[in-house]
Amino acid sequence: MSNQDGQSPTYDVEGATKVIKDSTTSVLPPTGFRTLVASQDELKALGFPRRPDPALQPAEYAFWQKMFSPTVAFEAFDFQVLSPVTAGLRGSFAQSPRRESSLNWSGAYITPRDGTIFSSIWGKFQVPTPTRPAGGLASETYHSSTWIGFDGQRRYYRSTLPQIGTAQNIDPATGAGSPTTSFFAWWQWWVRGDPAQAFPVTLVSPKVHAGDLIMCLMQVAPDRTGVSFVITNLTTSRSVQFFQTAPLTHLGQPFKIPGATAEWVMERSAAPGNPTPLQLPDYGTVVFHDCGASAINTDTGAMVERNLSGARLIDMHVVKEKEKPERTEKPSIAKPIGSTEFLTHFR
Repeated sequence: MSNQDGQSPTYDVEGATKVIKDSTTSVLPPTGFRTLVASQDELKALGFPRRPDPALQPAEYAFWQKMFSPTVAFEAFDFQVLSPVTAGLRGSFAQSPRRESSLNWSGAYITPRDGTIFSSIWGKFQVPTPTRPAGGLASETYHSSTWIGFDGQRRYYRSTLPQIGTAQNIDPATGAGSPTTSFFAWWQWWVRGDPAQAFPVTLVSPKVHAGDLIMCLMQVAPDRTGVSFVITNLTTSRSVQFFQTAPLTHLGQPFKIPGATAEWVMERSAAPGNPTPLQLPDYGTVVFHDCGASAINTDTGAMVERNLSGARLIDMHVVKEKEKPERTEKPSIAKPIGSTEFLTHFR
């Protein structure tokens, strides 16, 4: 990893850790805490998202009920700041009205309608098992992440992208050892043009493994300057919740979440200073289930739920510049399944 002058960029991990601690709220619920019947004030004090209205948001409420079933145990919020990576807006070009192509993303996204903006997003997926692709070198690094997020489709100045999900990586061997495979839950609040926000943050809990069934939920605060995050491992029945205030603008005020897009993504990341994403492992197939988002009209307060109807699908493309003639491959493609689910597939 290097900057344009060939020097390794300097990142203040200690400073980033302090900023995250100062901007997050999470309290381990007391024994016997019942999320499904707690008051909204109790939920807010512990860092939970608001409980959806079952009449106005039936799909989000049903997802909430599954995510916080009585068998799920809560774990303490703790994190570690990782080495910086670029896991942000995608480089893309349109192929058709319903399908696009990207250098680093494969997945689906939707946009709000009728004067609304997104206020929450949710989805479920199974953690894939990464393997080295056919013909891949043991000395290469292969990174992938599976996540949900807001506003990754908008390339305006100082745009932000809050996101949460899991990572599935293969790192090259050191010395005489073998390549190592790792899995972990993570989140990031990426800010366009701000290297200080290039840190993905590993969640110490819940632990994740290949094949685990994961539920993710993000909900925007009423003033739109923060997001409640929840990630639940249904396989191990463990869950972590927290609220984070948005990163600060140059004026010292938190960004506001536009809610202009909601996305579900399989991604290959890149190191800062190098726009070329890392290699994508062969992750097989990931099915995104129960995908949905709620949108609000900020003038009237009216809520509406959206599913994947009308979603734009994203295929990942790789340009083989060293080959003559130069050619383009698609290592990961998205396929529709229904109104609340789709898949991405390595090929």
